[in-house]
Amino acid sequence: MDKDYTNFGSTPRGNHWLNNNNTARNGPNSQSQYSPFTLGRSSQQRRQDRSSGGFYGESPYDEDLQDNIYGNMARGKINSNHQNGYLNQYGNATYDDNATGIPYLDEDEDIHNGEPDMDLQNTQRFSRGYDDSQSDSGSVSGSESSTSCYSRSSSYYLQKPTSTGIQGSSGDLRQRRSSTDSRIISKGKSSTSNRKSNNNNYNNNNTNNNKSLPLISTEILDESKQKRLIIIVFIILQLYKLYDLILLKNGLPIPGYIMINSRFGFIFKYMILDSLFFYLLPFLKLNNFFGSNKLLIIGLVIGLNLINIFISNKNTFVFLSNLIIIFSKFINTKEISLTGSSVNHHQVIDYSNHFKGALTIKILPENTAMFNPFHDSFCQFNPTFATPEFINVPIRINSTSSIKFIQLNYKDLSKNSNEQLLNFTNKDFKLIKDPTKLLSKKTKQQLQQINHELENNIHYIVVPLKSTGFYEINKIIDSNDLKLKTYTSHLLIPTCPSAKIFSRLNNEGDSLNKCINDKDDIQLSLNGLPPLKLSYTKIINNESFSYIESNLQPELFQSPLQASQKYIYSSKDLNTLSDWSQNVDITIDLESQLLIDGNYNYKIDYLIDALGNKVDFSEYSNKMLKKQDLLFDFNVHAIPRATLDEKFNSKSPTKRSILIKFSQNIISNEKSSKDTNIAKENWLMAKPYTATLEFINSKNEIKTFDIKTNNPIHEFVINEPGTYRLKSCNSNYCSGQIFGKNSIIVSKPIPPHLKIVSSPILDQCVGQVGLNFDLTFTGVPPFYYIAKIYKYANSPKNSDDEIDLKNAKKTLYETKKFSSKSTRMQFSYSPAEEGNYQIIFDQLSNDLFLDPIELKPVAEYTFNTKMRVKPGAKLKQSPSPLSSKNKLCLGQQSNIDIILKGEAPFTLNYDIIETSTNKRTSYNIENINSNEYTISTPKFNIGGDYIVSLVSIQDSSGCLVGLSEPDTKINVRRDVPSTEFDILNLKNNNQVMIKEGSIAEIPLKLSGEAPFKVVYEHSDYQGNRIKLYEARFNSNSNPILKVKEEGIYRLIEMNDNYCNGIINNLDKNHFKVSFLDRPSFTILNNANINKVSDILFTKKNVCQNVENVVDLSLTGAAPFILEYELISPNGYRVKKNIHTSTKLASILFPNDQSGEYIVKVKNVFDANYGKKDLQSHSKKDYITIKQSVYSAPEINFVDQGKTFRTCTANTDQDSLLDAIKLKFLSGLGPYSVTFSIYHESTGRTDKFILDDISESNFPYYKLYDGLKLGNHEISIEKIIDKNGCVSDFSLNTKHSNKNNNNILISITDIPKIHLLDPNANYCVGDYVSYQLNGVAPFTINYDFNGNLLRSTERSQQFVRVASEPGKISINSIQDSSSQCIVNFTHPNFIEEFRKLSLIIHPIPSVTVSQGRHIYEDIHEGDQADVIFSFEGTPPFALTYVRTENSENDGNPHVVETHKVTDIWNYEYKVTTSLQGTYEAIEISDAFCAAKNDAFFQN
Repeated sequence: MDKDYTNFGSTPRGNHWLNNNNTARNGPNSQSQYSPFTLGRSSQQRRQDRSSGGFYGESPYDEDLQDNIYGNMARGKINSNHQNGYLNQYGNATYDDNATGIPYLDEDEDIHNGEPDMDLQNTQRFSRGYDDSQSDSGSVSGSESSTSCYSRSSSYYLQKPTSTGIQGSSGDLRQRRSSTDSRIISKGKSSTSNRKSNNNNYNNNNTNNNKSLPLISTEILDESKQKRLIIIVFIILQLYKLYDLILLKNGLPIPGYIMINSRFGFIFKYMILDSLFFYLLPFLKLNNFFGSNKLLIIGLVIGLNLINIFISNKNTFVFLSNLIIIFSKFINTKEISLTGSSVNHHQVIDYSNHFKGALTIKILPENTAMFNPFHDSFCQFNPTFATPEFINVPIRINSTSSIKFIQLNYKDLSKNSNEQLLNFTNKDFKLIKDPTKLLSKKTKQQLQQINHELENNIHYIVVPLKSTGFYEINKIIDSNDLKLKTYTSHLLIPTCPSAKIFSRLNNEGDSLNKCINDKDDIQLSLNGLPPLKLSYTKIINNESFSYIESNLQPELFQSPLQASQKYIYSSKDLNTLSDWSQNVDITIDLESQLLIDGNYNYKIDYLIDALGNKVDFSEYSNKMLKKQDLLFDFNVHAIPRATLDEKFNSKSPTKRSILIKFSQNIISNEKSSKDTNIAKENWLMAKPYTATLEFINSKNEIKTFDIKTNNPIHEFVINEPGTYRLKSCNSNYCSGQIFGKNSIIVSKPIPPHLKIVSSPILDQCVGQVGLNFDLTFTGVPPFYYIAKIYKYANSPKNSDDEIDLKNAKKTLYETKKFSSKSTRMQFSYSPAEEGNYQIIFDQLSNDLFLDPIELKPVAEYTFNTKMRVKPGAKLKQSPSPLSSKNKLCLGQQSNIDIILKGEAPFTLNYDIIETSTNKRTSYNIENINSNEYTISTPKFNIGGDYIVSLVSIQDSSGCLVGLSEPDTKINVRRDVPSTEFDILNLKNNNQVMIKEGSIAEIPLKLSGEAPFKVVYEHSDYQGNRIKLYEARFNSNSNPILKVKEEGIYRLIEMNDNYCNGIINNLDKNHFKVSFLDRPSFTILNNANINKVSDILFTKKNVCQNVENVVDLSLTGAAPFILEYELISPNGYRVKKNIHTSTKLASILFPNDQSGEYIVKVKNVFDANYGKKDLQSHSKKDYITIKQSVYSAPEINFVDQGKTFRTCTANTDQDSLLDAIKLKFLSGLGPYSVTFSIYHESTGRTDKFILDDISESNFPYYKLYDGLKLGNHEISIEKIIDKNGCVSDFSLNTKHSNKNNNNILISITDIPKIHLLDPNANYCVGDYVSYQLNGVAPFTINYDFNGNLLRSTERSQQFVRVASEPGKISINSIQDSSSQCIVNFTHPNFIEEFRKLSLIIHPIPSVTVSQGRHIYEDIHEGDQADVIFSFEGTPPFALTYVRTENSENDGNPHVVETHKVTDIWNYEYKVTTSLQGTYEAIEISDAFCAAKNDAFFQN
């Protein structure tokens, strides 16, 4: 308890502590539970305090106290787990029972009690000084108005305990204790009122503390730097305001969203920005910054807005400039006068006092007229297409009087035409009430201009013009017979551009309907003023392709309109008017191959001539376009194809019909369904379809049938047997091709017939048990027949004990229907019951004869039997009609295996029947000793169907048994498979041209049964075989050989599924495939180009900046694309393209650099060969064109800016002159150089030319010739080298370097003095200037109005202000080098003395309207007198002006200036009828002159 507590006050620890207000509170007797921490108290006492609510009390007062204390500390509130008064590691106070009780900050910014881990450097970062502003209340606060002595912003921080005490950031706290004890420790007794006062202080300071903390933490940015940053932001805002102000004054758009370029928008924008800046300032919570003063902020905002209103006024700059002028008049700028005194030059003379009065005359403004003021382009329609109408051309009139007469100069566009005058009276033209209707494009700016003109009595009239030609105004006279001033404006009215599109084919049918692989053969015929721009559209099946062709003009055409559209032409252009102003015809041929069927449309969208006259056809209907030949459409039809087929026809005599099937040839398999539908519709439009059918009968008689149909399948009824062959097929527009089966053989059918042979069926035991019927059919199987079986009833017997069948009754026992698939059939009938039976065959039919045929006579087909086994033979395999063994080619034979039943040897009988003729051939085979036998048929040389039928067999028992086994059928092909080239659908017969790399499709004709194999060869044009190919086809529908190489193709062999075939038309068995010529170009020879080799050309050398072109002739199919590369002398490469529809292209050499330009022509593409087609054929050796460009000559002085000094005595001695050297930078010598010599003394510039200049020959001494005293600036103005290249620096400011490439020659004389301008008259206010020659300083003695004066000059001039009139004489001069005095009063220098003497004359004056400003109004045509009165010495020279107030800003502007000389009277009168203010601005008499400074300043 005896420890030293001087660091916290003069009382022992435990008696006083710091409360939340940084004021001292009494010891343990004064409510210790409210202290933030207790010093020197035991842990038990502190626990008691806490338990009683002292330190962590739950009363509202305690909570506020704790929040305030720890809220002001470095790291926030105390954690709830602090049991012993400790703060956590985040910067809060900690205490220990055994500590010294002195808190300090450690390296983590925590407050501890004497722990030795303090980082002094970290601690000192948060040190603060004292703020004495709160000393009266007994509190300690930091510079940031903090109230907690332990917070980061408190007045000081406690440091580690040292031997000398606790160290603060500003030194030992002990040294400051004596002066601060009264502030830190509050002495006195504790009382209730004391606590209340402290509580109030706590609450107030708590509020202040919350406001004092900056919004941006000081750890991020120091508070002082935050203030500086705010000031910088404010300065940037004001600079941005100044930038917008400059934009506003120049009428430029101001960035923003409100009224872009208005004054109100500027004021409103910165009212928002300035107010927002000051409004946000208090939220930063910066202490001692004016942002917390609301009245000050409001005052600043109002002041800034008033300044914004003031500076945005349009007269502000004028006001400021006048203010500066007025202020400058008060500046005391003293100069030495001739009297030797110092005077203010502005006070010596006020020129405005010599000009008094003015006369203002108010009359109407000057009348002016402008032809075609909107610079519109006009054209007249060709009379052959439309009736010419009047073209109303506007004239802008600035006059209050009506127009009475207009006269135009007119010239026809044809050659050798004379100029004519066209006169128009007020009956011929009319006034336009609404000029906005004259605007082709109504922009906002133009509408504002029109409205402004209407407000100023500017009106528009239109003149009707009908003829094409050249027009300009000659004169316009108003109703007062006054001639209006006209502005230069030319008008060229050509014939409107026109175009036509048509086919080059004369046959209308061929031009409107084409076939695939034809060419479109379209020609575009254009007429107009070149260069023209064309847009046209190609539509294929509703799919559009647009093309734009620009710069369409004849070859070698020259026109001023090639650069741009003009409304003023030079005299050179007008002299050659007829050469370039007439319409020309331009033809464009389109030749592209038609590969897609459907509808094609070519139509012209618009055409623009060189003047911009656009004829737009896109808004017209197709009907109108077609009527005017602006649309051409045609249909492209597919190649029709036809094949033969047959069908059964019961109504035909031959029971057969031929089907002719038509189909279209869809070339590409990649077509969309939409394109395919369009193609099918287009194909159906090509009706009717025709076919030629050839018929050959058995007598080799030939008939031809011409078939015409609208259906895709046509049925032709065959009435006669024979051979039918399809010869050709066609649509209404295209020749077709025949594919698949092209011939059919038809035979006449024979009605079926039946022959029946019956034999009894005998049984060795019981005898006859039935009947065997051997049925033999003739006709085409299968056969259908009916057998009716009757049974006899028991009847009386005859004498032979047999039944009397004639008298016996019979009843129908059963009916049997049979069918036979062969021509023979055995039918056995054995009744199930005993009795007598009668079998009757009564009907027969087959598939050809569907109606049953009755069998007659009936007796031959009636058989009786009574109830009353055997060898056999059959086929080894049941016959199959689809078996390959049953199908034979012509000339082949077949083998049939037979199985025999019985005992060998056998005798076999069989028949072979030809069904077409019912010819039956019987064969007998004996001594067959095997049960299996193979029948070998003969070779079949006639095609058709054959039947092999087994007839009977007999074995060794001698029993002959008839056979009724199924027959086998053999189909022998009637035709031989064949192939040939199908060239009917090709326009060029047996040849085709394709692009390199593409595929040619060679159509074939195949006959036979699929699949097919074709072998063909590829040979060159000389017949040498290159390779053999094999192609396979699964059908004969659209067989195509796809080839890629050019050459001759021939068919070698073919076969179908079963048979080997033949090649038809061997004389046409060749097909030629050749490539389309690739596009190419040639360089046109002229005098400026030289051919070095096949791939290298050179052009004539030119000078730098002289453009040049090379012309190329193109071959191929237009349009073309030319690719080339331009290599500049600096190595820079640029690739360019030229698109053209003509066969001429021009490549431009810019020649803006010296050296060699190289153009490498890479490729040319046309309508056939595009870029992708020629990628694999790119050349390695490109055509190269070179052109050398001479550099522009350039010469500089070696010693640029140097002054070469000499005196007058040395100018004619070359050896004594300083050498002037030149540096030759570029060009080829010798050179011709033009020097510009500027004489400073006179202000005159002379030209001096030196020829044949080179590095070894430069007569520099000639530059000194003729130079007088003074400084002479010499610069190089023009250079011409040996190549003729010129560098003219006087014209080309880009290359001008006069400011650097010059020298100065100074001519001096010692010791001499002379007037700079001896012939001038000197007046009051002038500077009297003498040129001094010699070495400064100079001593000059002179006399002015009888007063002797002396002056020392350290420059080369003696200058004094003439402050009053009088006479000055130079008595003597002396320089510093020669130390000699030239006494001009000596008789030997009388002439020099006279020349150096001069008289100062007074300033003349002029008065207008007796010195007053008079306003006089006159009517139109009246006159007024302006009287000028003079003071001075005649003759007088007067300069007066007429000014008028500007409509834009209201300020006066000079309209005209007049100068009158040789006025010998003291009064001068001017009679005028022009309005304005007349005032004198310059006056001069015989000696002096004056300018009205007040006028020029305003």
